[in-house]
Amino acid sequence: MQIGKLIGQGRTAEIYEVGNDKIIKLFKSGISKQAIEYEYNISKEISDSGFPVVKTYELVEQDNKIGVVYDKVNGRTMMEKMATEPFKIYQHAKNFAELHHSMHKGIEGNISSIKDRLIDCINATDLLDSSCKERLTTYTKKLPDGNNLCHGDFHPDNILNEGEKYYIIDWMTATKGDSLADVARTIIMLKYGVLPDNMSRGQKITINIFRKVLLKQYIKHYMKISGISMQAIEKWQLPVAAARLIEWVPEHEKKKLLEFIQDEIEKL
Repeated sequence: MQIGKLIGQGRTAEIYEVGNDKIIKLFKSGISKQAIEYEYNISKEISDSGFPVVKTYELVEQDNKIGVVYDKVNGRTMMEKMATEPFKIYQHAKNFAELHHSMHKGIEGNISSIKDRLIDCINATDLLDSSCKERLTTYTKKLPDGNNLCHGDFHPDNILNEGEKYYIIDWMTATKGDSLADVARTIIMLKYGVLPDNMSRGQKITINIFRKVLLKQYIKHYMKISGISMQAIEKWQLPVAAARLIEWVPEHEKKKLLEFIQDEIEKL
């Protein structure tokens, strides 16, 4: 396969053009073949099922790396769109909530359970003692089951916009279960996510204000269109926060998550 120029990169992969209408997502070394195959299979299944995702084609090997070929979207991320149109923050938050709600539908196939994923992550962290893990595991098992598609990393940088259409990308963390666990995950990321150190104090203040408005309006609109309560969402925030401790997030963010976890676990 003849690949073109590099057009993007993240923590797990680099994105290259393939011809005029496709891209290849080449995964970096250190990402297991099993995880890549899982993302491919999930992406293929949901793209063939009418969800708001980029069409998925094939799993390939290129330059001693494994990649997935997708349709090319000629647009920008929702985050970039928000940054250039801050005066439209309420509309962006509404679109963000509606897109998330639109993908929370029943899904079949060989997809991991979100409850099992959370429990595995909780038990894998070194930042919680065995007693805390046991209490969190017991608590998580009692939460509602479900069969809805959950993204597992739904935030504005994982959404591409082209014209009037939005596409959700990066499905390596996809699961199925109670959709409110997925909402709780987005809330935890927006609420506790730490901004990069290379940003100026002024930039951080601006983005934090912007993010607070986005979070508030996202929650408000999601509850309106789904008919669920904040109390129902909050039940999932504790295990979601605990599971995030094993991820590649800054130490300061982990500290904030631990403070939240300790406060909440005392209420169990």
